[in-house]
Amino acid sequence: MALGLLLLLRVAELRSYSSASTASVVFGGVPGVRRYWWSRIQLSSKQVIAVTGCDSGLGYSLAVYCQNNGATVMAGVLHEDGPAALDLARRGITVLPLDLTDGHSIQKFGKSLVKFIDNRHLEFRALVNNAGVMIFGEFEWQLASQVQSQLEVNVLGTMSVTRQLIPMIRHHRSRIINVTSHCAFAPLPGLAVYGATKAALEAWSTSLRLEVNKYGVSVVSFIPGSFIKESNILVRQKKSFDDMRAGMNDNTKCFYGNYFEKYVEYLTTLSTVTRLGCIDNPKLYEAFDGALLDKNPSAFYKCEPWRYTFYHTLFRIMPTRARDWLVERFMQMPKWSVCNQFPLAHHNDNEKENHKHK
Repeated sequence: MALGLLLLLRVAELRSYSSASTASVVFGGVPGVRRYWWSRIQLSSKQVIAVTGCDSGLGYSLAVYCQNNGATVMAGVLHEDGPAALDLARRGITVLPLDLTDGHSIQKFGKSLVKFIDNRHLEFRALVNNAGVMIFGEFEWQLASQVQSQLEVNVLGTMSVTRQLIPMIRHHRSRIINVTSHCAFAPLPGLAVYGATKAALEAWSTSLRLEVNKYGVSVVSFIPGSFIKESNILVRQKKSFDDMRAGMNDNTKCFYGNYFEKYVEYLTTLSTVTRLGCIDNPKLYEAFDGALLDKNPSAFYKCEPWRYTFYHTLFRIMPTRARDWLVERFMQMPKWSVCNQFPLAHHNDNEKENHKHK
């Protein structure tokens, strides 16, 4: 059992890096095979990389990284007058507005990108589908609009912008890199909707890879690990909680009591605006290099600390009850108990008393 677990952890560790790194370990003593697997595309200014969701965090970091490595970058941003957009423009990166919930915006983004590439006789190297929305909160709390927002951006919008660019992707034999998440494989409490969108994105990526491979197009899933504190993906979380609270009926408020408020307090610290800057993690860019440049790409590339590798390996191999216990320990969220509840009967008595005085 112990030996089997060590082997599983070793496999997971190898899969945390690019296929080139894995190949160098497995085929390091066979020069011909090693060269075949380790060969990479060289970036140049003639190659265009489009990255969505560049307003902060990963998207901003990847846009800057690609430009620093010689590529021509087109950055899709939600706020074209925001600090990230202005900074990227100062760096010489072409910034395009992109709202993945707006069909017209997606169409305009696609047309601008195609025109830019065709007019300059450039090569479209890759589309990096990075834009995403994450809202923490138990499923019952989340409003229909919050569920819809995550579905529209993370799944439907990503599909739409890819569909808009598929003819050019096929023509240039480009690469589609879909930024997914560990939540696609190990769903977590509080992220039921977000995890579902990432699982959908992963399933779509798998099918799409098989569909377009015959046209010389590669589809890759990139799992970057956790960098919430270096991104603004949760900047609206406090407002999301306020909206959830306002959407609860009296019975729901009484049932959850101060558990909801403890939950809010625990996660509100993640709702602060982070300073604009690039993520400082060399292993992240090493994994992304493989996803972008490997001539024989793997289906998955990921970057994660050893703790994540350990936990997610256990998540996959443990019995359900043990796994659920471990997930709760991993998340370390506030605990719910009957003691957290507000007394519904007392609440109803107050309502009756108020009604009498009216």
